[in-house]
Amino acid sequence: MYYVTYSDEAPQAGAMTELRMFDPAKEEYFTVHDKPLPKELVKSRLVGSSHGWGVFLGSPNSILISDYCNPSSSKSNPKMIPLPPRSYEHSCQNELVSGVAMSSSPEEEDFVMAVKFTGRRVSIYRPGQHRKGNHRFSSTELFDYFEQANLMYSKRDQRFYMPSSGGHHLWSWDGIISTDSQYHDLRFHNLPQFSLSELQLLRSCYRTQHLVESPSGQRFLVKWSVQTLGRSVQSLAHRSVEFSFGGTKLFMVFREEEDMNMCYTQDIGDLCIFLGNNEPFCVKASSFPGLNPNSIYFIGDRYGEGYGVYDIATRTPRSFNPKSFSAFSDLPNGQGYVLPNWLPHWIPPFPL
Repeated sequence: MYYVTYSDEAPQAGAMTELRMFDPAKEEYFTVHDKPLPKELVKSRLVGSSHGWGVFLGSPNSILISDYCNPSSSKSNPKMIPLPPRSYEHSCQNELVSGVAMSSSPEEEDFVMAVKFTGRRVSIYRPGQHRKGNHRFSSTELFDYFEQANLMYSKRDQRFYMPSSGGHHLWSWDGIISTDSQYHDLRFHNLPQFSLSELQLLRSCYRTQHLVESPSGQRFLVKWSVQTLGRSVQSLAHRSVEFSFGGTKLFMVFREEEDMNMCYTQDIGDLCIFLGNNEPFCVKASSFPGLNPNSIYFIGDRYGEGYGVYDIATRTPRSFNPKSFSAFSDLPNGQGYVLPNWLPHWIPPFPL
């Protein structure tokens, strides 16, 4: 996880920034110093990430992919991959993004990326595509259930998936513009039992749905319930990062079985799920000593979601317990700023 900070009064091309990173396995910080801010990113918004690459929207209609926020990228010459211009529309929905997913690293030949804008629009991009490379789903009432949906790319099926609000349906497509999308009904089994007080709490929560695929191809649907704290995070002023689990109250995990049957589970074995402002991903805890198996690592600032680890078996969130707070509190010259609209993301281990 990272924040990008700078010490000048306003971000400008060439301004020295720092990547302030958090390692969830060690629960420690480290900082990548002295990264000049590329001119292409000065007025851009980081709207999502996948495979360690950030997706940036500029104005009025530019979109590009960069590894700038990856600690292994070049400090002086991060990679920038421009994508075909967006077809500009005079609508706020053209500026709001709810999900980003990539089929692979953008440097691979068969790379395809999907961006879910608020509303009924999903755009598909390929680097080097000269025409305006976006694909829109048709405006149907059914698609309203996917108003603010997240995205995931399945390596197993080689398809993009998008869960609906409420998580009762999926829409999928294989990334080829001429291919029709498919609509899937989900059937849920082994539903958990809640007390009356728990049900009342959950009814007061904001909920998002996330589909994630394990390295072996097993898929899970995760429902994230948050009691919104109503706090604003898009500020130029320096702020401390408070590592508490905020408004996060509950995660419900459903394992996908045959024919789109989803079975509630409190045991995903040796796996860890990472949810945030990035495309969801899943890793084996045993491959990264320090990670807790059967857990969800989450970050979120938009609705007060918080930062922490959720034990799926005990249905209990806990805040991170960093050994030192210096990497996020000791800013240059006693003051600094977090880049506006650059919310923190999880970066998956490499190779993924």
